[in-house]
Amino acid sequence: MTIKEDAGEILLFIYNCYVNNKGSVNPEKLLETTKWDGNRIDRTVKYLKEIGAIDIVLTMGNHQGVQHFILKKITPFGINTIEDQPEFKRNFGFEVNLGLIKFSWGATEK
Repeated sequence: MTIKEDAGEILLFIYNCYVNNKGSVNPEKLLETTKWDGNRIDRTVKYLKEIGAIDIVLTMGNHQGVQHFILKKITPFGINTIEDQPEFKRNFGFEVNLGLIKFSWGATEK
């Protein structure tokens, strides 16, 4: 997968946690859920921060290659991008169905 595709999946995961009150997302939760390499997650989270899809505070230290961060919020840009399906595909390279979100790591959310 590309960083853009990874970013789309992580953004969907953050969105899903937000709208379904599943708690905040942190490095430990991403590592446990995705089973991805920490450096892959780190690059993805920083990409989402740089494009303005999420608002995070980077803190000292790391957990298995993922720099510690505090997720403040998913931004209006991030929400709009997810909820506008053609825009999501344009930004992340794959289609999303918000009624049934499928992740490459095997999870499916309704």
